[in-house]
Amino acid sequence: MTEFLLQIKWQFILLAKNNIITISFVVTFFYALIFYFFKDIEAVDKVLTLLILNDPAIIGMAFIGIIILLERKQNVLDALFVTPINPHIYLLSRVFSLSTIGWLCALGMAVAAVGSSIQFFHFSIGVFAICMLCCFAGIYIVSFNDEFMKFLLWTIPTLLIFVNIPLLKYFDIVHWKWLDFTPVMGSLFLIDNSFSIHPNFSEIIWGYLSILIWIPIVYFLVFKTFSNRVINT
Repeated sequence: MTEFLLQIKWQFILLAKNNIITISFVVTFFYALIFYFFKDIEAVDKVLTLLILNDPAIIGMAFIGIIILLERKQNVLDALFVTPINPHIYLLSRVFSLSTIGWLCALGMAVAAVGSSIQFFHFSIGVFAICMLCCFAGIYIVSFNDEFMKFLLWTIPTLLIFVNIPLLKYFDIVHWKWLDFTPVMGSLFLIDNSFSIHPNFSEIIWGYLSILIWIPIVYFLVFKTFSNRVINT
């Protein structure tokens, strides 16, 4: 636990040093400002859910890849993995630190749009889950790409497919039931219902079940890939 906390502390220092925290908060500030002035629009909850799903997703997927790419270029990984550091701690400390930033940004937008009338617990779990899943996706992509442009070219379509296709059902563009079983749908259900006065309890239950099922599965696959292609090469 001590090693994990030390790694998290070090990650926040690196994120601040590389201006990732500043960039995230500045972008969030402008989003929050827009939501504050347009919070009385009828469809604000739908737009808020869309942005809250994508903003932390971008923070998680893009920034974790950038961090790992920088560490690979600076030969930090070669030095790090000859030490006794646990690879799980290496990955999860980065995932947790970026998910915390993503959660703070999402919370800022939500409060600006709807005030304090959100279901805080459902909201937080939903946002943390989408951040973690997108961090895992970013780790998977960077395992196959050691150049920034290649990583970016894979990140954009992955973000569109992984995060935004389930939104088609949310906006009633399609009615494909199988989208309920995608990894992101659990977060979407929790975030959406956190803004509702009369939440759909079946969606909330499914949201938690989906997160509990998908996060371990995705992490196992990602860790195995990262170990084979990065740590053991």
